[in-house]
Amino acid sequence: MSSRFDNRSKEQFKKHIKFTTMLEKYFFNKWLDIVKDSDTITVSSWGDNGCGNDGEFIPKGNTAGADYKISGLIRGGDGVDAELKDEPLEIKWVPTAGKFTLKEGDLKAYVRESASILFIYNSVKCGEDLRVPKKDYNLSEHIKKIELKADQLKWGIMWSPKVKQFYNHAKDNELFRPISYMGGKQGVVLKQENFGKWFKEKDWSNETIKT
Repeated sequence: MSSRFDNRSKEQFKKHIKFTTMLEKYFFNKWLDIVKDSDTITVSSWGDNGCGNDGEFIPKGNTAGADYKISGLIRGGDGVDAELKDEPLEIKWVPTAGKFTLKEGDLKAYVRESASILFIYNSVKCGEDLRVPKKDYNLSEHIKKIELKADQLKWGIMWSPKVKQFYNHAKDNELFRPISYMGGKQGVVLKQENFGKWFKEKDWSNETIKT
């Protein structure tokens, strides 16, 4: 079995990818709505980055790299704005509270293309299983389950300079380890108590994001 499939059959992998891609598209579109009234970020345009986000199986080629690209402005607290021009943006939904696990190969790809990472994550260990189902890939029902827990979800962007810094930190300190639930691929764990070192945490359920 190909290591690309993370210990799944090709058919299981294809269903999983279709589901997760459509779920990430839901999160990205929801995030665009959330930041419309943001005081800290303006997204003026966006698009697919590289291959399309339709969830169809790509048999060959490099599938690593960010999902979308955005243009706009980041508003600094000191009154200085930073322009975003086709900034590659990866979408990471993390359904289990307590940590993020990132593959070394993915981080390399993000660093190579100067990509940022938008994390949307569950911040509370509530007993509700929000992970991608293993058999019943009913997207609308899964989204309903997630939306019932919207008040405990948070989001944050690890901007591209921080992504590079995080990768170098993990490499220099030999933090990459084989991850059993990722098919034994090399990865690094970022614990929830350290999230604030790498990005600003914001509430997902707020209609208006304020500083």
